[in-house]
This record gives sequence, structure tokens and C-alpha cells, in this order.
Amino acid sequence: MSVRLRHALPTVLLAGAVLISGCAGSDSEPKADGQTTTSTPAVRPSPSTVLPDGIVKPGTPLPTGDGAWTVTLQGFERLPAGATTGVPAGSSAYTARVTVANQRAQIATAPRTAVTARYGTLGRTAAEAADGSTASVEDEPQQVRPNGSVDRDLKLVFPDQAQGLPVTVTVEATEEGLAEPELLFFEGALPGGAAASPDPQAPQGAPAGQSVTPLGQWNGQVRVSKVTVSGEGASRTGSLELSVVNRSGDPMPGLGTTLQVLTGQDLHLAATVRPVYGYRDAAIAPYRTATQTVSFRVPGTAVGGPVTVEAVDAGGSKVTFEGTLG
Repeated sequence: MSVRLRHALPTVLLAGAVLISGCAGSDSEPKADGQTTTSTPAVRPSPSTVLPDGIVKPGTPLPTGDGAWTVTLQGFERLPAGATTGVPAGSSAYTARVTVANQRAQIATAPRTAVTARYGTLGRTAAEAADGSTASVEDEPQQVRPNGSVDRDLKLVFPDQAQGLPVTVTVEATEEGLAEPELLFFEGALPGGAAASPDPQAPQGAPAGQSVTPLGQWNGQVRVSKVTVSGEGASRTGSLELSVVNRSGDPMPGLGTTLQVLTGQDLHLAATVRPVYGYRDAAIAPYRTATQTVSFRVPGTAVGGPVTVEAVDAGGSKVTFEGTLG
């Protein structure tokens, strides 16, 4: 079932009495650069073979455009080593195909599609292949004959630790003449390892209302990981993970969170990272979590000192996280 983005979508709430799922700290979930998570037992059991309404298995056609089109995602297939350039050590490239089929009896312009793949309990975003293939950039519109179809092949890179974990794919399909997309969600296990549950427990967050939250823990529906630093010299690169839980049966329009990074006791503003401009902000499937890696420049003199990260949602609500830089 497709859902139009212009329909009423839940606001990302940064408050609410919620708990962290035990899956957030699972050993099967790949960790980024030593970043850790805090977890407590899961509180939302769900059948392992049942997907939430609005999410379907790969290979299932989903209607869009009031039934004028269908969109189908074929499951991921692992590519041989060396078939794609720029794959880092410990990772593998996979390919998948999105098919858009014209259900009408006349030639029509196919909806443009943008695709985002997120894996594991935290919904980390898969990297795009470095050989020119792209998943996040919308494709060009194409004319399709009656009852015909067009295919779009994707190449994405996943860490080898993600094998067997669930992959949730968001397809944003935008019809000609419309500014807002319909949201389509597919989910299946990444091949190459033991199959995991297609309906993972979402991290549920720590009790909200705290004035300051340690980096790496949850506050409400938001988590900001510890900050890692790389490079040398006066200005270095910091990186962290931003995670947002969708605890609703409806899609979220995206993480929708701006991060302000402040260093030192005097709270010097080192960086401001905004959705779309600073990270991919695709919609979040029902009862799923999205995690995006965020990078920014930090002064070398601040490394080893205190860092404060303020997360501001689309409605202006703020949550403050504190820790050490690097």
C-alpha cells in the first residue's frame, strides 16, 4: 500500500516515556568506528514472519499513482569481489532492480524514483557504489509504452557484518507534474549470511525529559552517538550517528533533525548539520529506525575536550547530548 507524503504524517517527537530495545546493542548489529549503544529489554514483541502494514517483501508489486503504475523491488544480489570499484575492505557490493510498470493503455511518463536502503535494527544507511551508480539521486523521467515497464539497476555497498540482517528500502515515487512523492517500502534479508527476522525490534529510546543526555544513549526517539575524530592538523573531521525511531504505523517524512555541534566549556559553535544538506533525509518506514552518519569539521584544539550536540527537530524542540570529542 502506497502512502502519499502529503498525507498527514507524524511529527518527530523528541519526548515521551520510552525504552531502549535490547536489539540496539545486539552483537549481530555492525557498530560504526567503535560507537556503542545502550539498551534494555525490548518491549514491543512482534511475529517474526509478519511485516507491518505498508511494508512488503521484495518481489511484491506496489501500486502508485492511483493504480496507474506499479513499483517492484527485486531482492539484493551479492556481486563478485572486484566487480565494483572502491569497495572498502570488510564490505561487499550488491545489486538490486527497481521495476516501474505502466498499467494504462497509453504511453505515459514513468514516475521518478529515489531509493534509500537501511539495514539492521538501527537502520544504518547503505553506501552508494563508487563506480558512478547512485541510489539517492532521482532518476530521469522515461516514456513507457502501454503495459510496458522500465528497470533501474542499483549498486550499493554493505559491510560484511550486515549479511543476513533485514534491509528496509524506501522508494519515493514522484509522478510527472507533482512535487510530492508517494512512499513505498520493501523489506527482506540481505543475502550472504544467516537470515534474520524481517520484523526487527526498533530501539525505543530512554526516558525523555532529561536536561542533558550522554552521547551514545537515547532520549525519547532520538539518539546521537559518540563523536569520533580523524585526520591531523588544525581542522579535523568529526563524525557521529544520528538515529530516529518511527514508533507509528504511518511513515515519517524523514529524520528531520538539525544538529549543532558545540565544543569546549564556552560552547563554541563548530558546525551546524541540516537535513538534505548535511545528510540523506529519506522517509522512515512504520515501526522502523533510521540512522545516518554525519560528518563535520572540528578545530584540532578541541579534540579531547568536551563536546555538546544539540538536536533540533522540525518543530523546534531541542534535546542536548554531551560527551568528549574523540
